[in-house]
Amino acid sequence: MGIYEKNLKTLAKYYPEMDVMIKEAKDNLQPDLEILEEVSCDGEVILKIKRGDRICYLNGRRNAKEPAQVWVKTLGELQRNAPVFIVGVGNPSYLRELVEQTEKRIAIIVYEPSLQIFLKFLEMVDIESWMEKHLLVFWVEGIRDMDAEHVKGIFQTLFSYETLNFSRSLILPNYDVLFTEKIVDYMRIRRDIVLNEVLQFNTKEIFSHIMVRNLFSNVKYLCDGYKTTQLVEVIPRDIPGIVVAAGPSLNKNIQELKHAKGKAFIIAVDTAMKPLLDAGIEPDMFAVIDAMKPLELVKIEKARSIPLLTMLNAAPEVLDYHTGMKFFFNQGYEFAEKIFRKSKWKEGEVSCGGSVATSVFSLLYKIGINTIILVGQDLAYTDNKSHADGTFHEVMEQVDTSKFRMVEGNYEKEVPTRSDFKVFIDWYNMYIEGCKNYREGFRVINATEGGAKINNTEVMALKDAIEKECTKEVDIQACLRQLPPMLDEEGRTWAVEHLQSMPKEFVGVSKEANKIKKQYLKLDKICDKKKIDNKEYLHILKELEKHIQLLEQNEAYQLIEITMNSAKSILRNEQFLSEESVQEEGKEIARKGILYMENVVKMADVFKEYAQEVFSEEALAVQD
Repeated sequence: MGIYEKNLKTLAKYYPEMDVMIKEAKDNLQPDLEILEEVSCDGEVILKIKRGDRICYLNGRRNAKEPAQVWVKTLGELQRNAPVFIVGVGNPSYLRELVEQTEKRIAIIVYEPSLQIFLKFLEMVDIESWMEKHLLVFWVEGIRDMDAEHVKGIFQTLFSYETLNFSRSLILPNYDVLFTEKIVDYMRIRRDIVLNEVLQFNTKEIFSHIMVRNLFSNVKYLCDGYKTTQLVEVIPRDIPGIVVAAGPSLNKNIQELKHAKGKAFIIAVDTAMKPLLDAGIEPDMFAVIDAMKPLELVKIEKARSIPLLTMLNAAPEVLDYHTGMKFFFNQGYEFAEKIFRKSKWKEGEVSCGGSVATSVFSLLYKIGINTIILVGQDLAYTDNKSHADGTFHEVMEQVDTSKFRMVEGNYEKEVPTRSDFKVFIDWYNMYIEGCKNYREGFRVINATEGGAKINNTEVMALKDAIEKECTKEVDIQACLRQLPPMLDEEGRTWAVEHLQSMPKEFVGVSKEANKIKKQYLKLDKICDKKKIDNKEYLHILKELEKHIQLLEQNEAYQLIEITMNSAKSILRNEQFLSEESVQEEGKEIARKGILYMENVVKMADVFKEYAQEVFSEEALAVQD
């Protein structure tokens, strides 16, 4: 068996059917470059690539080994499971030195933009021992399922906020010259993943205290609220759902929505409410999910009684102002999930997708609507405006978009967008594809009349979409009036008592955290000894694990945990750090654990007092 065949067998062992995928790709290969072999002065086989008029060496002609050895030394000590990203395999020296000189198991993600070079690589080196020693992932252009969308999943699995400081990367010599565009696309994907991780961490850091305040303020509305899954019982499936977003193209066709009223289930995002109501159009429902949404956007008397799609961590000022039916979906907060379960209605989540419009879209799909019409979902700067007139300002200002990122448009070849809009475009592309694969006959009509292209949608003028799809009369408000609140009287009484018991739950958290702190103190003490009793050491670690699991199951602790994002990040970093000895490792674990549990105790005391205030009998009686 030759090296190539052996490598295929090795790859198939770790990634089932990868050998088949490589063979398929090889059979369909259309060579676009010429690969020539030479031998360097230090005896290494090196590759010379000829592409068009350009000739590039992937290795040094005089010294092929040393640059790779120097690079590995510059990396310093790599922590366990740390990700290393390499572009190119045409110079195996770098991968070989990294694998052989790194003792701790790390994750190596290799991107090869040329199938030809990858096939040559498989003929040159035996990767079996490399695969055994480290997690080695290959992403090769031209092999089935190894495209940009799939690699995002790989990056998201291996890349986290905690590993950012430990990650390393390298683009092999001359790859940036030979494959400039592909390398730029690859780096953009990596950049987007990194930015997303940082943004998510920072968002949690910024909004954590706001989220808990919102949860505490809004949970009382569950006592008289409704579940989104109740909509399945009353909303007809043979009418279209219309998502009205506040993109700038809404100005073009807003009046057409009057012809859809009474013939579709129209849900508007919060920022579209003022333009709609000013135009004399009252949606069947509107949605607010943002934690800091300004009340001014929806502070309109007509909006107060319109049914509201919302979530527990939405801006409480909006929920307090609103007086109509409030529809909630499951979010996973256990203290609230107990109330949802008491309702006996089916559990139902909504895929938020990052924006209020994507949440509305997901809701319409999940309640069984088979045709969804998008309106005002530009996700781009149409006419150099971010939103429709009448949203944030009477007339939205035009901005200079000359340096903006460009994406394919619905009517124009390219339109300017921004990073968050691009995230929503990607979500729609992914989500709609999944919906269509799962439900036969599902359709999405993009009647935005401008903006960015969304895959798997039918581009159509709103007037035409309404004429074709809005053919059945329906009184949505009459449908909604059929629904009782999700809790019956007995359930409501239980829910009130449950919320009033929350202060006791925080007392329980404080007690459990103090127990765990004592275990950490024991660990610290035994690590002071010159010789550690391994049996005692492992016993304490097991006890810690048991008590921490009990703490994490506590619904009140879950709320505290939200506010301690930075502290959790520090603790999670431990899995990537290695100390010189068991004693030092144990001391560091104990130090961080003691600090963390002391903070849990402090937060539990604060939360207890807050819960006593917001879940008092007087506060919960507001909804009676």
